[in-house]
Amino acid sequence: MDRLIKRCNFVMVMALVAGLAMGCAKKPDKSRIVAEINNYQVTIDDFRQKARMTAPNMLLESNAEKVKGQVMEDIINEELLLQEAQKMKLDKDKGFMREIENYWKQALIKSLAVKKGEEFLAASEVSDEEIKAEYDSMSKEWQAASGPHGQAVAQIRERLRMKKARDAFERWNAGLKNSAVIKKREDVLKGVKIGTSESGNGGVYEE
Repeated sequence: MDRLIKRCNFVMVMALVAGLAMGCAKKPDKSRIVAEINNYQVTIDDFRQKARMTAPNMLLESNAEKVKGQVMEDIINEELLLQEAQKMKLDKDKGFMREIENYWKQALIKSLAVKKGEEFLAASEVSDEEIKAEYDSMSKEWQAASGPHGQAVAQIRERLRMKKARDAFERWNAGLKNSAVIKKREDVLKGVKIGTSESGNGGVYEE
């Protein structure tokens, strides 16, 4: 049940974001509209994006037409649920808006981490001397499992590159904290309790 609720929440978030983006964009060419659900228009690009998310491998199989039909049904069902939720003004609910904000934060942080991680990985260089030193420092069992030094070079190089990238990311992250102006209000924080209140409600609350 919890997984179903989480899935529905995620679907609502994604559909809302997509709906807002559609509202800000120009109206699509009718030749690129694959379906209309009340006042909502589903474009070819919308359909392809949904297909990539739900059935990336199945579309290559012989039953592609069947899969396309299922993708369309998923789009219709999700849009109808979204429209009903908007009619009930659930998109204005404070709890829902907090969930949108939390999802937005996590998605943005993930995008940043991926981007910076790729940058640090691309900039990470490993010398032959470092590879040799790493190989010599390994146990005899590991050396035996990895084969002679020449065969283990690629594996060691990639592992060292990943380690250098992680270290660079951690230094960069620490630099953000060191250069930021951070003020902790210990007097306020002291009054915040974490656990279960007298009413039996878990979470974070004030005395």
